[in-house]
Amino acid sequence: MRELKELFSDPAVASQARLHCSTEGPTEFDVMFESILDEQFGYDLNSEYKRWVRRLYRLGLIPRIPSEWELSEEQAGRNKFGFKPAST
Repeated sequence: MRELKELFSDPAVASQARLHCSTEGPTEFDVMFESILDEQFGYDLNSEYKRWVRRLYRLGLIPRIPSEWELSEEQAGRNKFGFKPAST
């Protein structure tokens, strides 16, 4: 991980963060990279990438997502702050 930090901290290396996902869903590399981030910074079910992939899945743009990234019905009914939307 130290080498990755050095590489991405080097001002001579132009890098931009981009989210990507194949049309079949996250690849093994995508899942592995996200798991490395989870190990380094703590598991976050609602990371920006996981939320984005779940949105693609809900919209029917990709056929599958890793089962550990799926939300339960209760979690899916909550917003990003952890609260259920107010009933009207």
